[in-house]
Amino acid sequence: MTYGPSLKWRFPFQEKLELRKLDFRVVFITLCLVVVFIVSVSFSYYSSLPVSLTQSQLHHLHVLEVDRIIISNISKRKVASSEDDETLAKSEVTTKQIEKVFSKLNLNIVKLNYTETNIDVAEIDSDSYDADDNSNTTLAANAAHVQGINWNDTRLDILHMPKKQYDTKFKNPCWYEPLANSRPYENNTYAPFSPSAKRVLAKMTEHWEEQFDTGNERNSRLRCLPYFLIIGQPKCGTTDLFWKIAQHPDIEAPPIKELHWWSRSRQGRRFSYSKIIPFNDYVDMFDRAALHIEQRLHNLTAGLINSSQESYAGKNSAVFETQKITGEASVSLFWDNNDWMKFPENLGQREPLYIVPHYIRHIIPDTKLIIMLRNPVERMYSDYLYFHSTNKSPDDFHSAVDLAIRLYSNCTSLYSVRQCVYDTNLANKVRVRLRVGMYSVYFKDWLRLFPLKQFFVLRLEDYSKRPVEYVKQIYRFLQIRDVTKEEEELVCTSPGRNARKPEDKLLGGMHEKTRSLLKEFYQPFNQELARMLGHTKFLWSDKKH
Repeated sequence: MTYGPSLKWRFPFQEKLELRKLDFRVVFITLCLVVVFIVSVSFSYYSSLPVSLTQSQLHHLHVLEVDRIIISNISKRKVASSEDDETLAKSEVTTKQIEKVFSKLNLNIVKLNYTETNIDVAEIDSDSYDADDNSNTTLAANAAHVQGINWNDTRLDILHMPKKQYDTKFKNPCWYEPLANSRPYENNTYAPFSPSAKRVLAKMTEHWEEQFDTGNERNSRLRCLPYFLIIGQPKCGTTDLFWKIAQHPDIEAPPIKELHWWSRSRQGRRFSYSKIIPFNDYVDMFDRAALHIEQRLHNLTAGLINSSQESYAGKNSAVFETQKITGEASVSLFWDNNDWMKFPENLGQREPLYIVPHYIRHIIPDTKLIIMLRNPVERMYSDYLYFHSTNKSPDDFHSAVDLAIRLYSNCTSLYSVRQCVYDTNLANKVRVRLRVGMYSVYFKDWLRLFPLKQFFVLRLEDYSKRPVEYVKQIYRFLQIRDVTKEEEELVCTSPGRNARKPEDKLLGGMHEKTRSLLKEFYQPFNQELARMLGHTKFLWSDKKH
């Protein structure tokens, strides 16, 4: 061994430190002490866990079981997506799996209880709430989902939920229910996600507290559900459409545009499958609207106290036309049924028997349904640019499209198109959401449950040229009064939303070979949709890129 005038330490980046110099020795020794401290703390933490293993048992568990479960879960990772939807990863490890492993080793496992306070969710502004589905979950939420939600929970069982008896004097689907105290929103599960929702619920709490404090205690409150739903589709301009529609003075929007309750939220995806958003929490989002709906009707009927209910509740009356309504726009409703196989009513099925429209029809059967569609080829590229953050390029898009089409084609050669479209495992194998553009498959399911007259279907290509004209058509569809010239100005000046980012524009368009590939794939679905809607414009043959 050779000793030189100074000992040099070489790091991976070939940096040299002269350890004989006092400053470098101090730094080096300090770093060593920090590493020793971290290791000792980690050791003391793991040694204090409630399960104790012998060295041979730990080795056996690690090699034979833990690695197998981890590898299995990485390969089976579940992904759910939203309009602005993004992706959530969900582990498949269950308590039963873990208990099975420990039982083989004759060990006991101590179950940990995770309370609601373990979930630390970042607040998201209401305008971007629809795009929070792939935001990172916290360690606490990831730990909590080990036990998972109970898919037999009555809060998920909408089909057996008692149907609401709506008060017929309201145009909007509303009913009265008891109000036990002045703070009904303390545990609302939507509030942590959205500052807007939190502010609205705080204001509503102040209202109820004022009612109780003044001695004007109410033993009931008006509760309302959406009179209309914008149910699809992502990257088709629905955000802009919703906020333009909401400019009408007779429409009261909820604090969050996309609640996703009928599809995703009630299944606990926003909490990494650790808890459920109850029905009452969803209805809370319309309590401000309910208050204004009630106040409007009270003002309109002040002079008709002695009139019969039918005289002002008829659909053709002026009072009916000028009542307030509410609605929301969750574009996952039209197509997203990722967890259909976990519901008791669908167990053992190759494809779903019950999906989102079944649940909506059970509770609000007369709701108005609005769908904005776009050329599925262009929608696909816009979707890709929006949901991919790195390594985006026309070449990468082509590779992803080519793989997706081959996988779906292989599936449909063996199974029905519907089964392949609702196959969540197949969807998770591809990097682009090819199935979202298969509009006719989803629309056929909705038409089995709702008559065509309850739908207003439009194309983004038409709406983008004449937005005010189409918004006014939707007002007539919703049976609300025409807007005045001054009110029409609000619609015209309402800013567009979710425009393509400048950096994405620099990437240019997709390759022509990609466009041809997608056009050929989507053609039969477009043809079927055009037949169902009775208009050739849904072939998108009149649109040149």
